[in-house]
Amino acid sequence: MGSFRQHYAHVVRAALAFQAVGITVCTPALAEIVNPGAEFARFDTDPPHIPDHHIQAATLEKIFTSDFVYVVAPDGYIGRTTSYELGRVHERGIPTYYSEMPKDLPIDIPQDLVIDAACLAARLGTSAASGTASPARRRSRHRDP
Repeated sequence: MGSFRQHYAHVVRAALAFQAVGITVCTPALAEIVNPGAEFARFDTDPPHIPDHHIQAATLEKIFTSDFVYVVAPDGYIGRTTSYELGRVHERGIPTYYSEMPKDLPIDIPQDLVIDAACLAARLGTSAASGTASPARRRSRHRDP
């Protein structure tokens, strides 16, 4: 999860770190953004006839079935849509980790939830290897236009 319009390369790096240890990344589907600079980022994998709000609704469904969420927040920036999504995630109690402490987000975030994606992936991959979880069942989510 993070600002695709401003930090998509960071989101991709985080997703690849999780995939490298066998963690399924539900979203984004690492694809090309077809409308750079638009208000809502669309990918070449998004059906062009589907309205943005339907894509966002489908994304939220993926978020809500994730075992955890990882927020990519370079310099603390998360964007408006990520803020909205985080509110929904927070109310459901889905474990959430952050690349950096978000700015202008009025929820308590313990410092131990701020962790580099590669470090978190290694930690989760190690716990899975020790038998405490199956990496194939762990799903992470990153999506924000």
